[in-house]
Amino acid sequence: MPAGSQKLTVEEGRLTGQGWFAAPNIYFFGLLALAAIVFIKPLIFVISGSFTEDQYSQMLTVPPLSAALLYLEQKSIFVHLSFSRLAAVFFAALIFLFVGLSFLKGEVDPSVYISLSILLFSACCMAAFWFSYGSKAAWAAMFPLGFLVLMTPLPDAWRERVITFLQYGSAVVTDWFFSVANIPFSRDGVIIVLPSVTIEIAQECSGIRSSLVLFIAGIVLGHLFLRKIQSKGILVLLLIPLTIIKNALRIFALSTLGMYVNPSFLSGRLHHQGGIVFFAIAFLALWLMVWVLQKIEGRPAAVNTATQS
Repeated sequence: MPAGSQKLTVEEGRLTGQGWFAAPNIYFFGLLALAAIVFIKPLIFVISGSFTEDQYSQMLTVPPLSAALLYLEQKSIFVHLSFSRLAAVFFAALIFLFVGLSFLKGEVDPSVYISLSILLFSACCMAAFWFSYGSKAAWAAMFPLGFLVLMTPLPDAWRERVITFLQYGSAVVTDWFFSVANIPFSRDGVIIVLPSVTIEIAQECSGIRSSLVLFIAGIVLGHLFLRKIQSKGILVLLLIPLTIIKNALRIFALSTLGMYVNPSFLSGRLHHQGGIVFFAIAFLALWLMVWVLQKIEGRPAAVNTATQS
């Protein structure tokens, strides 16, 4: 064991003797509290904005999901525990990096400052876990800890590119739907001209918020239900067209209903609040993709062995 490390014991996934009040837990939550105090301003900004701004909404979902995954996998994570001096150095270095970034706050784009701050905070959470429970536990918890990176909001310039990609991707796939339905149309960029209505796929219609939620859900489901890294990679790649098809289906449905049923569909309740319907369809498609990939993977090796015996 490296110098400066202290070995601990666990029983059924929990620290023996002291439970939640064991030293590693105290160190971990203490370091988390310290990191929260140091990063308090960007954290308050992002958390308060997560209720109203799409670009910060992941702050409401990623940390609880990460904690839930740590809890679900505790028996395989908290097996070989120790303290790590190297992690303490890494934690301190991250704090100093943030302090240096704060001095440059006025010279960088505000959205870049927020993104870097939250990214450094997520790294501090990982370092706190590494220090408190050791390298083996940190490696076993690599996915739940690395998942915290997803709470980092994109800088405005990157976010604009993603939105533009979703806009134009949705426009192209919507074209396909109209062609299959034999509805005459013409398209110029993100503007689609139909027989009785002209629609524009604006930034607000890009579906970036629901796409992000679907992307996060896909990553979690892949981790929980798929064994092979190739299958998980395929699922992540499939999430990109799935998010575009989901948004294109919404645009096609609203446009068709607005033309042939009632024009109020283009500005009514289904337009503003009906996104959950199309998200549910996409989520079912996501489950179907996970199921198909599971079938392709076959049974786990342990199950095959038990069957053969």
